[in-house]
Amino acid sequence: MLPRGEMIEFDAMTKSEAPVTIKRYAERRLYRPGTGTYVTLGDLAAMVEDEEDFVVYDAKTGSDITGSVLKQIIVERAHHG
Repeated sequence: MLPRGEMIEFDAMTKSEAPVTIKRYAERRLYRPGTGTYVTLGDLAAMVEDEEDFVVYDAKTGSDITGSVLKQIIVERAHHG
C-alpha cells in the first residue's frame, strides 16, 4: 500500500501515444508527415531498435504496408551485415 498522497506514474508502463505515421510514395520514397521530412529505411530501422512504433501506408492506396517494409529492412540488414 502506498503512503497517503503518493502517486504511481503509469507513463513508463504504458504507451499512450499513437504510432508514427509514415507514407510511402512512388519510387520507394518514405515521408513522415508529422515532421515534414523524408526518411530512409535506415531511419525506420533505428526506430525499430529504439522500440518506436510506426505504421507505413501506401500513399496512393492507403493500405497498410508496414509488414513489407519491415521485411525489406530485415533483408537489407542481412545483405549489408
